[in-house]
Amino acid sequence: MKRVLKALGHTLSQSILLACMLALIGLAGFALPSQPVYAVGQYSNQTQKEAKITDPAESFDDLNPQAAYEEIVKTAQNPAKVEKVYEESLEEYKAEQPKEGIVQKAENLIEKVTGKE
Repeated sequence: MKRVLKALGHTLSQSILLACMLALIGLAGFALPSQPVYAVGQYSNQTQKEAKITDPAESFDDLNPQAAYEEIVKTAQNPAKVEKVYEESLEEYKAEQPKEGIVQKAENLIEKVTGKE
């Protein structure tokens, strides 16, 4: 009989402890705001003020997709012109991206070693 009462008391005390912990967790959720709430309050006004459109075209009509498509079709019909346009595009890209990565450096070294440069 003592064992039964002791086990019942132990189970009851664990149940009460569990209920108290759940109540504290629930209250903490209402009382303490979470971190994302702080982030929204601090940075949302700054982001909206600083946001600007960086595209020089003001609207989709200014881009003229039909003319760009026709130009690409004309270029694709002549294989020599495709190579020329590719080289021009590559040179333009390299001018915009002056930093050489490890791959480009390795390509340059291979060209020097093989004598293609």
